[in-house]
Amino acid sequence: MLRATFAGFSVARGAMSASMKALDVTGQNISNVYTQGYTRQRLDQTSFAPGYGNYAATDYVAQIGNGVLITGVSQIRDPYLDIQYRNQMANVGESDAKASVLEELESVFDETMKSAIKDAFSDIESKLLDLANSTGAELDDSIVRASMQSLVNLFHFNASSLASKRQQVTDDFEKNSVRKINELLKDISELNKTIKSSEVLGYPALELRDQRNDLIDDLASYVPIEVTYEDQWLSSTEKVENVKIKLLTDDRSNPLLIDHDKYGEFSSNTADKFTAVTYTGTDGTTQTNITEKTGNPATPSINIKGGTFTGTLNMLNSSGVFDGDATTEKGFGYYEQSFDLLVSEFATVLNKLNEKSNDSTGNPAGDGGPLFTTSDGSAKFTAANIMVNDDWIKGTVKLKTKIDPESGTTQNDNINKILEALNANRDFHDPNSTLNPKPSLFNGNFYNYYVNIESTLGIDQQSTDNLLKNHITVINTIAQSKDQVSGVSLDEEGVNLMQYQQSYTAAARLMTTLDEALDKLINGTGVVGR
Repeated sequence: MLRATFAGFSVARGAMSASMKALDVTGQNISNVYTQGYTRQRLDQTSFAPGYGNYAATDYVAQIGNGVLITGVSQIRDPYLDIQYRNQMANVGESDAKASVLEELESVFDETMKSAIKDAFSDIESKLLDLANSTGAELDDSIVRASMQSLVNLFHFNASSLASKRQQVTDDFEKNSVRKINELLKDISELNKTIKSSEVLGYPALELRDQRNDLIDDLASYVPIEVTYEDQWLSSTEKVENVKIKLLTDDRSNPLLIDHDKYGEFSSNTADKFTAVTYTGTDGTTQTNITEKTGNPATPSINIKGGTFTGTLNMLNSSGVFDGDATTEKGFGYYEQSFDLLVSEFATVLNKLNEKSNDSTGNPAGDGGPLFTTSDGSAKFTAANIMVNDDWIKGTVKLKTKIDPESGTTQNDNINKILEALNANRDFHDPNSTLNPKPSLFNGNFYNYYVNIESTLGIDQQSTDNLLKNHITVINTIAQSKDQVSGVSLDEEGVNLMQYQQSYTAAARLMTTLDEALDKLINGTGVVGR
């Protein structure tokens, strides 16, 4: 089927228009070469080949040579790289949250650059040695008591610091992280509506898509997500895009975070040191990460498996071996309970060794009495409630220097026994364990047990930092791959400029040639001999 004589002008005009539009798109790319989150755009075009009705049949016969048709402007993205990037963002978010908490804990327990509990233990040992070699115990007793008070003050300081750090992390999670993720969900939903409205009017809203992709990437750092794009057909030829975002959970229930213009909401509350997160889905149903509490974290009904939320919640709610499962995170609970165990064992042992001895008649005699009591009247010692007995301060209770007060010897054998107990290796047992015998968490003396807490924190911090570095390396590699696909290359756009400029020039030359040919046909031919 031959085209009409003047159709060539339409072909040339369409080619010029397409080249000009391609130059505009190239200019847009170049102008946004340094714009954060910008995705390289491309002019979509196809060969224009309309059919015509055949009266003898229902088939369409294609006309050849009708030029180019601009079908739109699209972004150049690789969906697979987007998925990889967002999955890795969840890993980075989880490790970063854990590393941040461990850094806070390090400021409490690390004594590399400061004199604190370890030195206090050594000082007490030194003062007890002086007392053991002394024959006038009055002055030395008060010196030992002063050293004990210094140690108790350090216990209180660390306990207060731990409580402050826990509260700080909890407040940041509840007031910032939860608020931020809810804002992201709302903003993405609003962008979905705006983008859809633009598509209905025939505008692709590519810059708004860039904004949405940035927000989705940010969302992926808080919780692991799965993003799906579904076509909604408005007619047999017109369609718009709907976006759904699911929260990935261990039980694979994967509730919807966003269903186009609908979005869910997170909330949190903390009671008895356990932080519960509740999610209200797009359908109005609620799920929480803690269903019941019996002293340890319960089996969650919604278990987020990555991102900042997971890292922070694990550090707030997990206590390692004290949960009865050594595979759980060594969070705040682990270091709080480890420290309390040290304090409890220390106070209990010394109080036991300083009990009054009985005389020959079976009545208590000589020096002695509890060296430590609790500020809240509890029978259980913790780093927060331990205190030097007021009676020791007043002098009604003293360090028992002799095991047998009626022995008449000047040897301070009970002080030597206390010194021996401070340096003796002992098993530190999990007080929460229901096993008999209770499993040993550590074997060593009090000084070494504190060193073990310190070194465990250091090892945990180092492994987390290494894991975070690995995740960052991977995500940087993925980001580079994304940039190679979606980023703007000035060299490539420069080549495109020359290519589209030459294309425009060739189309203009085609129009000029057609004009000259038709001018010759119309004005240069006629009836010969007239």
